This record gives sequence, C-alpha cells and structure tokens, in this order.
Amino acid sequence: MDRFDRLILEALQEDARLPMPALAERIGLSAPACYRRVRQLRESGAIEREMAVVAPRTQGWPLSMLVLVTLERDRGPIIDETLRRLRLAPEVIDAWYVTGDHDLVLRVVARDMERYEAFTREVLHADEHVRSFTTLVVMRHAKRLAPIPWAGD
Repeated sequence: MDRFDRLILEALQEDARLPMPALAERIGLSAPACYRRVRQLRESGAIEREMAVVAPRTQGWPLSMLVLVTLERDRGPIIDETLRRLRLAPEVIDAWYVTGDHDLVLRVVARDMERYEAFTREVLHADEHVRSFTTLVVMRHAKRLAPIPWAGD
C-alpha cells in the first residue's frame, strides 16, 4: 500500500460517494488508475464494504445501548452459536467478541424500554450460554465512525 492508496482510503472514508474523476483529481492520478486502485483495495479486503450510515432514530429506533455479555463458557462452538443467534436479531446492529471481563460487546437499538426488555428476554435470557449481561444506555453518541488513521511509516 503506497501513498496513493492511503489517500484513496482517506477520501473514501470521508465520502464513499465521491465520483471517480473527483477522487482521481483530489489524489493526483488519472481516473482509470484511480478506478484500478479502488478495485484492488476492494478485492484485497482493505475496503470491506461501502454503505450509508443511517441514524437509528430516523427508522424508529430512538434508544441505543451497549450491552456487555458474559458467557458461561468461552469455547469456540459456544461463541459461534451465540454470535449466529445475535446476527439474526434485528436489534443487534454491531457485535464484537472481546477479551477481558466480558466476552461480547453488542450495540443494540430499541423502540422503547419495553421493547428492549422483550429483546433481553427473547435473545439474552433465552440463551443458556449467557451467564450475565450489563446494559449501558447511550445518552449521546459523541463520535461517529471516524476514519481509520494510517498507522504506518
């Protein structure tokens, strides 16, 4: 990955809808060369996915929570099965398998507290592998999906 690739990634993290000619001009390459590099960045996995980031409240999900989940046992098949179930729950919009005092961190949205309680009963309490969980209610989202900085050089 060279300077041009880093500039492309920086620009696309700010605005993935940037037209290829504008991106090429911004970083100092021809449009075909820029297009080739973007395609290579996608194929290599450097660009995982391009998507619109939608404010949950605009879709009827005004509450956001971070949920710290502790499993009964920290074994591969248990983790895989739990994550599979969590991927099926529409309320879970992000999930991480982590080290430390908890095994999973979930980002969960809900219409209201009653619906969140129903989610905990249907998804977390119903899972025999979940020992406990702690809910952190988000009062304000202070920083949204910042660009990944370059760590090299």
